[in-house]
Amino acid sequence: MDSLTGNAEFSWVKETIKNFEDVKIDHIAKLGEGMMNRTYLINQKFVFRFPKEKQGAFDTEKEKRVLPLLKKHITLNIPEFIYCGKQDNGYPFAGYRILPGEPMNEQLFHSLSVEIKNRIADQIAEFINEIQSFNVEKAKELNIQESNFYQDYLEIFQEVQEKVFPKINKEMQAYISIRFTSFLENKNHFLYTSNLLHSDLSLDHLLFDKKKQELTGIIDFGDMRIGDSDYEYIYLLEECGKEFTTKVMERRKEDNIQYKLKKVSYFLTADNVMLLLDGIKRNNAEMMEEAIKAIQYEMNKHYS
Repeated sequence: MDSLTGNAEFSWVKETIKNFEDVKIDHIAKLGEGMMNRTYLINQKFVFRFPKEKQGAFDTEKEKRVLPLLKKHITLNIPEFIYCGKQDNGYPFAGYRILPGEPMNEQLFHSLSVEIKNRIADQIAEFINEIQSFNVEKAKELNIQESNFYQDYLEIFQEVQEKVFPKINKEMQAYISIRFTSFLENKNHFLYTSNLLHSDLSLDHLLFDKKKQELTGIIDFGDMRIGDSDYEYIYLLEECGKEFTTKVMERRKEDNIQYKLKKVSYFLTADNVMLLLDGIKRNNAEMMEEAIKAIQYEMNKHYS
């Protein structure tokens, strides 16, 4: 959709941001909509994001506080909010100049040469090092939440047993129990130094320039938190695979890489189970189906 006329949704966007006098709206295109946000491209120049619920609003406020300071630490382009306001639902919204490049996806990533993947691994490793160079005490002053990974995953497992297990078969219950128990019982998993994390380094948050064949930016910092830096690898392992994740770890001079890969695989199991839990809470059949499919795929690999 890219027409301004006869479209209630676009009329609402235009009305919401009309007070910015330097943004004369000639063109609107919808970039996407998830559970928490709607995002639009204005005049082919500006990205505006509108939270739909409390968590999305909380994440936007977090980015407003942290990104201006974080920008000084990061080599790649990151969003710089230049337009901020309130929606009629009371939630904030924010706009930033569109960053160069376009979101990566699995098909594009896996089509790239080894040389280009190595270059991307260098860039991701550098980004992780840079975001972790941000002072943790300063992040706490900015009200960035610090996660206690042991307590968080223990509570998640307890809730999963109560709310998820009645919805799945015995075989899947057993698999999830083994995965959570194995993770929680290993005290070495929780001997980490806390750092600032992006926490959502999925491919669609990595901007790629097809001509230069390199990353140009990183977006969507709403999940930022303080915690175990190994969590930063979760979506790299899921979407890019073990070989590429190993390359990133090697470039960061990680110790015990095989151990860390196994640890990250526990994070990935828990992430899929949390997706199922969220789907049950929202009564969202599509989310539940996606999560069960991912967990079943894991089980097939684990027991093959």
